[in-house]
Amino acid sequence: MPTFTERVASLTISEELMTAPDRWIDLGHARLPYWVIGDGPPLVLVHGWPVDARTWRRVVPLLAERFTCHVIDLPGAGRSTWTRETPRGCDGLATSLSQAIDKMELDARFGFVAFDSGGGFARKVAAELPERVVGLALGNTETPKDYSRLFLAALRNGRRFGARTAMWIGLQFASIREKAWETSATDPALRKELAELFVRPLARDRRRFAGVFVLADGLRAEDFDGCYEAHRKITAPVRLIWGADDPWFKLDAAERMVEQFAGPATLIEVPGGKLFAHEEFPDVFAEQVINHFTAAFSERE
Repeated sequence: MPTFTERVASLTISEELMTAPDRWIDLGHARLPYWVIGDGPPLVLVHGWPVDARTWRRVVPLLAERFTCHVIDLPGAGRSTWTRETPRGCDGLATSLSQAIDKMELDARFGFVAFDSGGGFARKVAAELPERVVGLALGNTETPKDYSRLFLAALRNGRRFGARTAMWIGLQFASIREKAWETSATDPALRKELAELFVRPLARDRRRFAGVFVLADGLRAEDFDGCYEAHRKITAPVRLIWGADDPWFKLDAAERMVEQFAGPATLIEVPGGKLFAHEEFPDVFAEQVINHFTAAFSERE
């Protein structure tokens, strides 16, 4: 199998996502950087934890040829700002995403592209907007009421006394920052890139480090159980694009989750992919998103 470096050598990186935004969304309790890139039907891209909008840097150039990509940093992530009044946890960030949708430059109908915890927020919002959401394309994300031991253990350990201090100390070491990605990406070159781009800044800035706890503080697996009920309200087509080797959200749980949606749902396996399959296989991920939404928008028309 080609290495990560070989696979992405010919792919363009979105320079817009790598630089300061020219738009901001003001939620009152938080300000979110906002990028609008491309031309065509609108897609809203929602990142997971603990990354930000830059995680789409290789996917957006591929999607932007056919769709308009609306991308934000969620509260606590990347270049966002937040306050004590910013809603916390899974439900809080779903609320913030819903508020951001209301302020985006969107047509009446749009699609969601998301992964990891961002997929949880997107599903909760989609369930409340059945007339607007034409479809969802979800990378590896929480499988409600069907969690892996690794996911449960990580959340349990994160609630222990002193866990935040231990995390801060660990992030000071490059070797630990890279090792933390072993369960999320296969290729060592990608793990190093992710550590430098998303984790090293947390180790250098206390404010950015505190931002990850807008979601993580006191988080429990049960906080995502609401997605189970959301699935029964989602009639728009759903495509799961799943890293088959993900130990966090396992393939067999994704297979069972397909049956929960009220509308048509399909599962596409990405061999060799883990939690961040969209990072390691951006061309494969983007192709599936394009195919899914080309059909979804055509059917709505």
